[in-house]
Amino acid sequence: MKHVLLAVGLVAASSMAVAQEGPVKIGMLQGFSGPTESLVVPMVGGGEMAIREVSESGLLLGGREVISVRGDSTCIDAAAATAAAERLVTSEQVHGINGATCSGATTAILNNVARPNGMVMISPSATSPSLSEIEDDGYF
Repeated sequence: MKHVLLAVGLVAASSMAVAQEGPVKIGMLQGFSGPTESLVVPMVGGGEMAIREVSESGLLLGGREVISVRGDSTCIDAAAATAAAERLVTSEQVHGINGATCSGATTAILNNVARPNGMVMISPSATSPSLSEIEDDGYF
């Protein structure tokens, strides 16, 4: 649990786009539909529990509220994952992204949304070795 709390804090605190007012929004971009949906339930539950704990602690960014905003990466559709990430970044104005579930979707989001928008992201489950060496400008 401490690792999840640390990750939530790092995503929120690392983002240069954290506004001075309103809640800190963490995009929970996981495969809510598709082949990993049964695995996503406990991952998202753990992540959102950590977000609540960080928020309730009052210790992050001067006591700012931290909330989760969900998006569906589908795990297998890079275009859907990219569209969901675009919505989180542009419409929802998240300050960081937790996701995606699968490596292909994670790579698409990083290349098409996170990196071009300077958005910090982490993945609790993407396992492709190429993600360890992908050009990310420090955002992944």
